[in-house]
Amino acid sequence: MPPRFSDLKDHWAASCILALSDRNLVQGFPDGTFRPDATLTRAEFAALIYGSFPNAPKRRNAVYFPDVPRTHWAYQAVTWGYERGLFAGYPEGYFYPNLQIPRMQVLAVLVTALHLPVPPSVNETLTLYFDDAVEIPDWTRWAIAAAVLDNCIVNYPNVRLLRPTQQATRGELAALLCSALKIPNVVPSAYATWNLGIYDLQGNLQGAPYERWHGCARLMRDIQVLLSPFRLYAGAIDGRYTPPTEAGLTQFCNFYGLNAMTVGLFDAEFAWALINADPVEFILAHSKDRQQIYSRFLAQEEGYDAEKLAFLDRGYTESRYSADIPKFPDRLTQKPDGITLISPKAAIVPLYPARGEQPPIETNGLDFLHADIQQACVCVGSFVDGMIRARWLGKNALQPAQLWSATKILPLLNVLCRANAAHPQAQIRDCWVRAIGSSSGYGFYNLAVDLMSYQEAVGSSNAIAALFKQFSTPNGLENWVQQITGNFNSDFQGRYGEPPLLEHPDLWSQTLETVLLETPYSIHGGDNALSTYDLTRFISLVGWHNHLFPGAQLPDAQWHSLETVVRALGTDTARYIDVAIDQLGLAPALESPVILSKMGFGRSDLRDRTELAYVAFVQFIDKRPRAKSQPAVLHTVSMALLGANAAGDANAEARQLDARIAAEVTEILRRVMMQEL
Repeated sequence: MPPRFSDLKDHWAASCILALSDRNLVQGFPDGTFRPDATLTRAEFAALIYGSFPNAPKRRNAVYFPDVPRTHWAYQAVTWGYERGLFAGYPEGYFYPNLQIPRMQVLAVLVTALHLPVPPSVNETLTLYFDDAVEIPDWTRWAIAAAVLDNCIVNYPNVRLLRPTQQATRGELAALLCSALKIPNVVPSAYATWNLGIYDLQGNLQGAPYERWHGCARLMRDIQVLLSPFRLYAGAIDGRYTPPTEAGLTQFCNFYGLNAMTVGLFDAEFAWALINADPVEFILAHSKDRQQIYSRFLAQEEGYDAEKLAFLDRGYTESRYSADIPKFPDRLTQKPDGITLISPKAAIVPLYPARGEQPPIETNGLDFLHADIQQACVCVGSFVDGMIRARWLGKNALQPAQLWSATKILPLLNVLCRANAAHPQAQIRDCWVRAIGSSSGYGFYNLAVDLMSYQEAVGSSNAIAALFKQFSTPNGLENWVQQITGNFNSDFQGRYGEPPLLEHPDLWSQTLETVLLETPYSIHGGDNALSTYDLTRFISLVGWHNHLFPGAQLPDAQWHSLETVVRALGTDTARYIDVAIDQLGLAPALESPVILSKMGFGRSDLRDRTELAYVAFVQFIDKRPRAKSQPAVLHTVSMALLGANAAGDANAEARQLDARIAAEVTEILRRVMMQEL
């Protein structure tokens, strides 16, 4: 049997034309051709619509068009179309039946014939689906957006180019009409837009095949949005199927064992995985390459030097958690209830040790740390029956070393404990540190913040640390530290390079109107050589105070005073924990974070190297959704690290060490999240 039309071979709209021909809606020319690429007149289009929508209701009376008299071949179709509101004449009263009809008018008529409603977000829809959306005239924008939502758009050869003002061809009209009439399996999928989203795929048995992906702008937008938290897509959320979108999809599917990219089909399984997958899990799994992370951090050091470093000197005001600092004390009182909040599952570990007792330290527990980390101690806490149990891991954790300004928290805590020993009801936040006999002084909290943040609102951090040391004799302070940690190999009798802010201070309680402490007039001189274990022990005593039995707590310290130090410890200028959280993509998963820390930094001429010490306490709730009825998890950990770099150039050493500490803290936090520590 000869073909109905001789000029349709390999034409993209052939199936559409033949489908309409089967329904007697289109005809060819006497010479046996259809002429699919020829343009269409308004009269020809009216005739086609007349046959395609015979049941369209009449909405108005006919008018007389001088250029479409009763003798015109299309008179009946034009009159019928006008009466049904599908066509209109021009302002001067003519119909112009021989005028070629642009694509936008074809779509406007089809939308009217289908009685499609005005859609919401017209401009957003058009911009999402068409690269030439700005070319769509205002009077047709709503209709074209409605056609998108009803899956009536066919654009050849580029599905994202509507070409609204271009004259419609007979082949294009056939395809558009097949879409409007919902004739199945004839419109080429590659050229048809599709109003389908990722959530629709969950109940879609057929799925979205590859040839439709470029036309599924809403689906692609959903995919781009969902890939972004996985760091698999960083471009514009524009609904385009681009190489970056494809690369992100490929990585996602490879990680989760999905075949969507190999078979070219987005199905319900793919949709469920993308909607329900955990970005944090994905990022954590891809954060094991510490060298890559270090290189990324080192790149951020460009433009910095030993005077100001990217992470060490970032400052707490730049932290996303700066507004949380006042909430830290209350958050440290919470503990797992075993129902809505649990502690990570852990091997049986001992209770937190009593004062004066050293805990067992796993000496190879931190072997994964980089060689630049000379000494380190990490203490991972877990709650058992409401009490803290602690697993201690170390790398030369008991070796005394200069830990620089990280040790400044110790004289601060010593003053607090001794003040509460004298007056348990005294609240340290209400106290002044003043010259003996003076009627005014500096607020304890203000001094503590300056010590941590280096803002120097009152004085330098070194001068303030030396000031707090003045409240004790060198031997008395050193013995106090040793009696708490059980480490009697430490030295703590030195200063911090500057004279004290006040040589002869006292501690005055404004509320009690009494002196709580006076200076013993001692001169501190000697070494400050503590271990990373010592610092880890002290920072953990602050963070876990409410969950330790009395014999383990800081002696005589009252929580109403310790909470002041907690808030001050939140203002440390170094933000390594913040950097780690960002690198691991944890921010959306964390609830009720607490970050307490203190840094120390300097270049030792004696050892001819730059050294950086960092002590931190971190607690947060992992609120990520899990299987139904599973509670959130409370993670809590203390750490101290001493890094050293002898590259030979002070600025290079500082930059490398800053990036290295950031990378190692990130790895520790990753292992905590993965419960590998």
